[in-house]
Amino acid sequence: MCGRFLRQLLAQESQCSTPVGRLLLPVLLGFRLALLAVSGPGVYSDDQSEFVCHTQQAGCKAACYDAFHPLSPLRFWAFQLILVAVPSALYVGFTLCHVIEHWEEPGKVKKEEETLIHKGDSCRDASGARSRKILWAYVAQLGARVVLEGAALGGQYHLYGFKVPSSFSCRQDPCLGSITCNLSRPSEKTILLKTMFGVSGLCLLFTLLELVLLGLGRLWKIQKHRFSSFNCFSTSESTTRHKEPTNNFPVVETKE
Repeated sequence: MCGRFLRQLLAQESQCSTPVGRLLLPVLLGFRLALLAVSGPGVYSDDQSEFVCHTQQAGCKAACYDAFHPLSPLRFWAFQLILVAVPSALYVGFTLCHVIEHWEEPGKVKKEEETLIHKGDSCRDASGARSRKILWAYVAQLGARVVLEGAALGGQYHLYGFKVPSSFSCRQDPCLGSITCNLSRPSEKTILLKTMFGVSGLCLLFTLLELVLLGLGRLWKIQKHRFSSFNCFSTSESTTRHKEPTNNFPVVETKE
């Protein structure tokens, strides 16, 4: 029973997605998580301890580091991953509620499973109000991910730019005058920063591509339905027009 429920849940989740949303987006999200977990602490673990300022004044180093990094890059990327995963989690929860709601319908669940498993990996065979709800929920979570990814990219550029400098000039209280601070391993941090930019940009691009593919698939389905309806109407009209009456046969008289 649990296996059947999981199969039903997975089928409903992948009902409206294309291969881009089913494969590439989860892989990129997992790659970002692995990159952050493996490379992030090693690169930024000594960020504050190796932030050296040419002054002995108390509190000046902490003030300059706070001005240079108002938010730690590791915490920013972790927060970004959580925000991006929230729409997908809400979509899974919506699908779970949908499956539970219609779980007790005996023949309908089995028919729905066979249709989703044997007839496709998109919304081509999905019809009715329930399928439309799942489709619009999926589109809504993609739109939310686009907004969050775009906002995160803008925030990352505003906070960190595209390059980590080797030195930073600081004029903050309680520092007296301008203080120069040096950073450790700026090249390595720049590489990780640009990598995270690239992966986030790819996620945003593929999410937009998923929306475009869904729109094209929906448009193609509507056009195909209209074309088939027009053909059926033309065929029935021509058949009616060329149909000969069957009750007006000529009477043939025979002479004996």
